[in-house]
Amino acid sequence: MIYEERAIPAGLEQAVSRLWFLEAPRERRYEKILPLPFVHFIVNLSDPYALYDRDGRGTVVSAAFLSGIQTEYLVIESPPIIRHVGVELRPEGLSILTRTPGAQVARRVQDATAVVPGSDRLVAALRGEASAEAALNVLQDFLVERAVDWRPDEVVRHALASLREEPERLIGDLARAAGVSHRTLISRFRSVTGLTPKEYAQVDRFHRFLGAAIADAAAEEAAPGPVAAPDWTALAGASAYYDQPHVIRAFRRFCGWTPTEYHRRIAEFGPDAAYFVPLDEIPDSAQARS
Repeated sequence: MIYEERAIPAGLEQAVSRLWFLEAPRERRYEKILPLPFVHFIVNLSDPYALYDRDGRGTVVSAAFLSGIQTEYLVIESPPIIRHVGVELRPEGLSILTRTPGAQVARRVQDATAVVPGSDRLVAALRGEASAEAALNVLQDFLVERAVDWRPDEVVRHALASLREEPERLIGDLARAAGVSHRTLISRFRSVTGLTPKEYAQVDRFHRFLGAAIADAAAEEAAPGPVAAPDWTALAGASAYYDQPHVIRAFRRFCGWTPTEYHRRIAEFGPDAAYFVPLDEIPDSAQARS
């Protein structure tokens, strides 16, 4: 396995959260990708991926693809050898890549050449690079070039920061703090991220909840004996969920499992599978009509 993560280049800190290269055999044929509060732009340097809808229909994913913030899990079929280079963008960073409104990016995985100018040239340049360092250099240059005149929407950026701190904060409070109307805040937020503030807060809260649960699981994994289930009630309180039933509803909505089912899979594959869960087959809900 080769995994290299590049420090965020100067000038990109407000747009980019992670820049990486990965080459590794797949863990399982399929993978369930849980909702993440980020945008991903990836160039695949291996065999094609396939993306499966809820009816079990698969479509081939383009060599360069853009995945907006997702509000539901995705199921993909990975190539036998995963080899790609990618960038994880903060929600406010989408406009560094594309002028396409966030509403046309969120909840989708689409061919980047249709929405990100220069993607075809980027793919051609990366196809000729053999090393992780060289591939990361090419992608970094691509991003830096686009960051010269980029500025985030400050109203949206502050709203995002506030929601991360307080997911239940009222939209009216956010709007007053930003000095704009309720309608203007929602419009600008949706234009940048593709989601309403409430939708984003729900995805971000679940993401942070999983992070806390996995940290708990990692500590248990290091201890002798079997990996115990996290204390869901304690984690719920720390992550702004009301109680355990609230947690169960969030799990069913965002990953299609109960917390117990999720924990069983993470206990098998380890904390690295927290958001990208290996599967042996397409979930039953998708297979039902395939």
